[in-house]
Amino acid sequence: MDSYLIEIILVLIFIISGGFLSAAEVAIASFGTNKIEELKEKQDKSAVLFERIHNHPNNFFGTIQVVINLLILSTGLLCWHIFMKLLFPQFLDIGNIFTVSSAGIISFIAALLISSLLTLVFTILIPKALGFKYSESLGKVSVRIVLFISLIFTYPVKIVMNLSNVFLLPFKEKTDFLQTRFSEDEIRIIISEGVKTGAIDETEKEIIDNVFEFNDLRANEVMIPRTEMDTIELVDDYSEIAKEILKTNHSLIPIYQNSQDNIIGVLHSKDFIRAFIETKPIKVKNLIRPAYFVPETKLISEILKEMQNRGERLAIVTDEYGGTEGVITIEDILEEIVGDFGDNTKSEIKDYSKLPDGTFYVLGSMAIDDFNEIFNVQLPESDEYNTIAGFIADKSGKILNTGEIFIYNSLHFELMKKIRQKMVQFKVYDKNGELKEKENT
Repeated sequence: MDSYLIEIILVLIFIISGGFLSAAEVAIASFGTNKIEELKEKQDKSAVLFERIHNHPNNFFGTIQVVINLLILSTGLLCWHIFMKLLFPQFLDIGNIFTVSSAGIISFIAALLISSLLTLVFTILIPKALGFKYSESLGKVSVRIVLFISLIFTYPVKIVMNLSNVFLLPFKEKTDFLQTRFSEDEIRIIISEGVKTGAIDETEKEIIDNVFEFNDLRANEVMIPRTEMDTIELVDDYSEIAKEILKTNHSLIPIYQNSQDNIIGVLHSKDFIRAFIETKPIKVKNLIRPAYFVPETKLISEILKEMQNRGERLAIVTDEYGGTEGVITIEDILEEIVGDFGDNTKSEIKDYSKLPDGTFYVLGSMAIDDFNEIFNVQLPESDEYNTIAGFIADKSGKILNTGEIFIYNSLHFELMKKIRQKMVQFKVYDKNGELKEKENT
C-alpha cells in the first residue's frame, strides 16, 4: 500500500508540474515586443526576464517542451504501472473468462487510456486554456521559475535539439520554436476545453472562432447584395436627394447615374447638410467623393487594411465585368469578428424584390407564413423550420449549392447567394406562369 501511495503522489506531482509548465509556456509566449515595452515603461522588473526569453526563444521553449514531454512520459509510465498492478489481478479473478495474456492486454489498454486521458486533460488542455485566459498574471508569476528550470536543463536539451537537427538535415530544416506555437485546431480544442471549465466564456470563444474564419472570407460573402443596397440616383433637385437621404438613414450613400452599374461616387450626408445650411442652391455633383471599388473575390482582411490606410468606411463590390454586386462597410467587416452591433438606425431590409422578368429575389430568412401570404401559395409549415431556407433544407435534405434549383410543385427556388453553409438569397419563379404578389404588400 505504501508503494501505491508513493506512486500516486509522484503522479500528482508530475501532472501538476506538467500542467504548470504548459500554462506558463502559453502565458509567457503571449508576451511579445509590445507587451515587453509596456512593462519597461512601467519599470516592471520582469521586463528584463521576458526580453531574455524573447531574444532566445529556441533555448527557452525547447527546454520547456522537453521537460513537459518528460513529465508526461513519466506520468504515463507510473499510471500504467499502477493500473496494471490494480487491474491485472481483477481480470484474472473473473472466472475462466480471461487468460493471462488476454488479461494483460486488456489491463494494458485500460491503463493506457486512463493515463492518456489524465495527461491530456490535466497537463495539456486545461492548463493551456488557463494560460490563455490569465496570460499576464500567470506569465509574471511563472517567468522566474520557468527560467530557473530552463537553466538547469540547458545542456541536456541542447544535446536533444542538436540530435533532432541531424535527422532534419535531409529536409533542410532545423528545430525552430520561433514558428507558430499552436495550430488552429489545437487552439480550438484548448478554447473549447476552456469554455467547459469556465475559464473562457461563450462570447470570447465566438470572437476567437470568428477570427479564424475571418481570414477566409471574401467580399461577396459579407457584402449587402445589390438588391438590398440603398443608392441614390444623381438628380439636380437637391430636395429629392434630401428625401432619399432621410429615407435611407445612412451616413454614406452610393450615388449612381442612369444605372446602379454606374456608381459615380459616395455622398456623405454631413457634407450635404453642411452645404444645405451654408449655400443654396446646392450642386450635389460637387459634394460627391470618389468611390472605393473592390472585386467580389477579394479577402475582407485585405479590404479592412486598405480601408484603414485610405480612411474609407464604405466600398462598392464589383463583379468580374465591373458591374455593381453590392456594398460593404467597415461595420459589416467588424461584425464578422465581434458580432452584430445591433444598430437600430439601419433601414429595414425587405424580404423580397421583384425583377423585370417577373421573377423574385427572396431572402432565405423570409418567414414561411409571410411568403405564403404575399404570394398566395401554400408552402407547408412545420415546427422544424420557419423560414424559406429552413423549408428548402428540410425538404431537400441538404444545403443547396449556388445555382442549384429546388422544385416544390410548380415553384422553382434557385439559390443565388450562399455564405458558408447559409442559404442567403433565392430567385423564385412559377413554372406554370408568373408569380404574383398580393396587392398592398
